[in-house]
Amino acid sequence: MSISADQAKEEFGRSLQRGLFYLALLIFIVGTISIAVGSFMPAYTDPVAAERIFSGSECELGMPNKNDRSRCDSQVWHRSMDALRTYKWPLVDMGGGLLASALSIFVFAKWNGRKSWQEMVTPKRSLSIVALVTLVWLMQIPAYAMFFATEVTARDCCPWWADSVAIPLFQTDAVVLMLFLPFVAVWLIFVGGSQLPTLVFRNVPGRQIINILWTGAAVLLCVPIVLYLINAILDGPVLMVPFLWLALWLALCARAAALSRHLPRPEILQA
Repeated sequence: MSISADQAKEEFGRSLQRGLFYLALLIFIVGTISIAVGSFMPAYTDPVAAERIFSGSECELGMPNKNDRSRCDSQVWHRSMDALRTYKWPLVDMGGGLLASALSIFVFAKWNGRKSWQEMVTPKRSLSIVALVTLVWLMQIPAYAMFFATEVTARDCCPWWADSVAIPLFQTDAVVLMLFLPFVAVWLIFVGGSQLPTLVFRNVPGRQIINILWTGAAVLLCVPIVLYLINAILDGPVLMVPFLWLALWLALCARAAALSRHLPRPEILQA
C-alpha cells in the first residue's frame, strides 16, 4: 500500500475520532444544561399542597381526607401527586443519561484511537463477547436497585402506606434472572463457532444473502437495545446507559462474528 494511501487512512481515522469527541462534547453540554435547569426547578408547582397529599391529609387537592388513618386510594394519590409535579426530575434524569452517553462515546473514541470504521476489529475471542453481554444483562439488578432507592428517598414516588418498591424490585430481579439463559443463548447463536478477531464492518465476498440475513438479525438484536437505551436516558435507570452503549457495539461485533464463520481461513487471519 502506498504511503499516500496510509496517510489518507490515518487522516480519516483522526477525523472519526475528532467527530466522536465533538459529538460527546455536544451531548455533554446539553446534558449539563438539562441537569442545571432541573436542579434549580422546584419539584412541585405547589409544594404545600403536595405535602398535604403526600401525607394523606388530602387525597385530592383542596378536599380533606376523611379516612381516620390518613390513607388514600393509591390511584387517586398518584393522580393528585402527578398533577402537581414539575419537569424537575425528568430533566435531571435526561441530563444524567446524556452525560453518561457523552462519557461512553468519549471512552469509545479514546479506546478506538485513530482507527477508521473499516479498521475496527472485534474482541479476540467469542467468550469475551459473551462475558461482556452477561455483564450488561446482570447490571440491571444493581441499576434498578439504585433507581428504585432514589425514587423512594428523594422523589416521593409512593404513598407511605402502600406501593412498596420491594415488590417491583424483586419482580425485576426475578425477570432478569429468568431471562438470563435465553438472552445468552441468542448471543451464542451469533458467536458460536466464530473465528475471531475479524473486522467489525466487513461482509462475506460473494455471499450477499448471508450478509443480508446476519445483518438483519443484528438489526433485530439492536432494536430492543436502542429502545431500552432511549428509555434509560429519558427516564432511568441512568446506570444502565453506558452498558447499553456497550451492548450496541457488541451487537455489531456479534454480526461480524456470525459472518466470520463463512469466511475462508486466510481472510480471517488477514483481518
